[in-house]
Amino acid sequence: MHKKIQKYKWIIKRVNYYLAFGVITLSVPMMVEANDTNFSNVEELKVAKPKTAVENAPKEAAFDPAFLMGDAEKIDIDRFKYGNPVLPGDYNVDVYVNGNWFGKRRVVFKATEKDQNAFTCFNTDQLIEYGVKVNAINDYKENKVIGCRRLDEWVEDSFYEFDTSKLRLDISIPQLSMQKNAQGYVDPSVWNRGINAGFLSYNASAYKTFDRFNGNNEKTNAFMSLNTGLNLAGWQLRHNGQWQWRDKDAQNDSENSYESISTYVQRAFPKYRGVLTIGDSYTNGEVFDTFGYRGVDFSSDDRMLPNSMLGYAPRIRGNAKTNAKVEVRQQGQLIYQTTVSPGSFEINDLYPTGFGGELEVSVIEATGEVQRYAVPYSSVVQMLRPGISRYALTIGEFRERDIDLTPFIVQGKYQLGINNYLTGYGGVQAAEKYVGVTAGAAFATPIGAFALDVTHSNAEFDRRKTKSGQSYRISYSKLVSPTNTNLTLAAYRYSTENFLKLRDAILTRDLDNRGISSEYVGQQRSEFQVTLNQSLPQGWGNIYATGSWLDYWNRDESTRQYQVGYSNSYAGLTYGLSAIKRVVTDDRYNRRNDDTEYMLTLSLPLTFKKTSVNFNSITTQDNITMGVSGIVGDRFNYGASFSDEYGENPSMNLNAQYRSNYATVGGSYSLADKYQQAMVTARGNIVAHSKGLLFGPDQGQTMVLVHAPEAAGAKVNNTTGLTINKAGYAVIPYVTPYRLNDITLDPQGMSTDVELDGTSQRIAPYAGAITKVDFATKSGKAIYITSNGVDGKPLPFAAQVFDSKGEYVGMVAQGSLVYLRTDTLADTVVVKWGEAETEQCKIQYDVSGQVSDSKQNMITAEATCQ
Repeated sequence: MHKKIQKYKWIIKRVNYYLAFGVITLSVPMMVEANDTNFSNVEELKVAKPKTAVENAPKEAAFDPAFLMGDAEKIDIDRFKYGNPVLPGDYNVDVYVNGNWFGKRRVVFKATEKDQNAFTCFNTDQLIEYGVKVNAINDYKENKVIGCRRLDEWVEDSFYEFDTSKLRLDISIPQLSMQKNAQGYVDPSVWNRGINAGFLSYNASAYKTFDRFNGNNEKTNAFMSLNTGLNLAGWQLRHNGQWQWRDKDAQNDSENSYESISTYVQRAFPKYRGVLTIGDSYTNGEVFDTFGYRGVDFSSDDRMLPNSMLGYAPRIRGNAKTNAKVEVRQQGQLIYQTTVSPGSFEINDLYPTGFGGELEVSVIEATGEVQRYAVPYSSVVQMLRPGISRYALTIGEFRERDIDLTPFIVQGKYQLGINNYLTGYGGVQAAEKYVGVTAGAAFATPIGAFALDVTHSNAEFDRRKTKSGQSYRISYSKLVSPTNTNLTLAAYRYSTENFLKLRDAILTRDLDNRGISSEYVGQQRSEFQVTLNQSLPQGWGNIYATGSWLDYWNRDESTRQYQVGYSNSYAGLTYGLSAIKRVVTDDRYNRRNDDTEYMLTLSLPLTFKKTSVNFNSITTQDNITMGVSGIVGDRFNYGASFSDEYGENPSMNLNAQYRSNYATVGGSYSLADKYQQAMVTARGNIVAHSKGLLFGPDQGQTMVLVHAPEAAGAKVNNTTGLTINKAGYAVIPYVTPYRLNDITLDPQGMSTDVELDGTSQRIAPYAGAITKVDFATKSGKAIYITSNGVDGKPLPFAAQVFDSKGEYVGMVAQGSLVYLRTDTLADTVVVKWGEAETEQCKIQYDVSGQVSDSKQNMITAEATCQ
């Protein structure tokens, strides 16, 4: 019986012990007032009977010190009476307004009375910045500084909470008092222009071909695309170019050429949702076809709109038979160049040179064979949401490599969403001896969306009659929801015989001046493009069909192209059937080129832990290709394929690519009866900033510089395989501009002697910006000391620990375990749970012997606190 009573008392004692500290830790929600205002303008605040929801809640929570055991009873717990204790000081916090992240702000806390939590206040400029309506702010006076007040004194029924553990400030304001914004809206005041920095992105390759049919004739070629830039004081200098080199052969000397695509400076102006561009660049093609200019352009940028307000983005698909080079041209200008492996490929990262104008794609095989096809690149339907507008004004000289004339040009365009059913748009082009005017409208109807417009042109010439004509265009788009049918009539355009586009008119004048016939400059008569996508019932796959027709007034030539296809998957196997037919007729010479290609594709992916393998096959009526590709970890990928023309001209292709921390390098090798080809590739990014140079494996545009001192090895989750380098830096090559991007670190892989204060931050950069994100770290050894007092009793829980310099280095955890984070391997620390000499003791430790043992992962010690 006596043993049962003792056991019962022991249980009660332990329950009281843990209950006390549980109450202290979890008793009251963490709610205080805070802002990022300078306290020099703080008005006298009324402490009695505060009005906020937070302050109307019970202000105090009473604790009975009897629950604490031993010397812990002497710990001052008054600070726990008012929620989570906030001490005076400066804090860098994440501000959330009605649950939406607004940005990082420096918050200053000041205390009013003893034992009360620190507070802060707001001014009217802050409230307006947070999205509060002006007429909802009490006593608001424009252009007059009233001072700093509590939030509820400015806006009724408002309050704010501060989570000290997450450094998160939540501001709650009644929705009636807030401006109404679209879903996904990010306030422009949060957008970050970034730091002063420069970069150079490159994509280079070199290949050598041995032609066995021409006496093992060797050909060596190299090319590199460059995208360089300098960001300074919010302005962005950009240059894009292509370098090509060809070794000399028996017929020609070596060739070395560099072609500048664009060079300009730009700056975004969020107030006008526009971007100012000065230099050599390209217009967009939303109303007129794109063209190169040298001058000034001010255009709206839809990327500044919320996600819910955005529209169309183009992409290019194709198929390569071997390790091939892909070139994309627009108006004869090379705008993109890359290498692809055998099989289907997709290009979705074209550098923006406009949103209209046909794209000419060339797939140059290792055999020398060239596939060429055109991709329509235009805004199909011009519908905009009500109140949304697009505009562009361009003033400068016409610029194109193959045309000598550089007439002065003025072009203006404007589109406006009038209501849910109607969008109006129009524009004008004026150049020397040329005028073009467009007017049109887009309609949303129950049977689909239509766009109708007419363009009138008038072109004068010195050696021929003036030409004046019209071009009519109709566009249509419809998604039939019940059957999930997406029908897009990209464009049907009919032009009268004397209609000329701006480029065609300038080219004709240029050829006249040089005494060259302009007969080959095609005057388009009609063009028709259609795309149909149909999703079948679940499990039955998808079918698609595309078609285009094109003919001219001054040519007896017409072009037709059709493509139909079906794709599906079964038990992990993805398969597709397609047919492509190209017909080019020339009645003048009675010629007809009719080419039809049938294709079967098979793909079977397999995954083994960190390794994935994909088996694929492409079969046509002339050729069969079988291959395998795979990924090892997150850095290495490879591929191998065998191609055969049903018993003739067999060929083999091998390729591999490795993604290091500094660059992405690769190589390929092709072997056949007629040729051999070897290729090496490299791409990457070099960023120069105030602290040095950073090398990265990916080409960059809108980038983030991550700085985490001494956190080498920490993984940056935003990019595959990216880690913090020895200098404490990493560069994320691409993030989404004008959107909230979460930058996160994974401490796994970094030294155990470093601790991250936080692992995630958010940032919304301007397009093209190089922003910097700093992660605070603590360095030093993690030391765990089991210690008791001289009387053998455990040390008070939550007592603070200071080193011999008086700096805070740790605390006492449960079980009288002292935790330290320090670089000092031998020291005398002071444990304090009060100010009296009887309420503190000293621990002397020396763990240098354990540190010398490289196999020691956890440093522990035992000592008496004296």
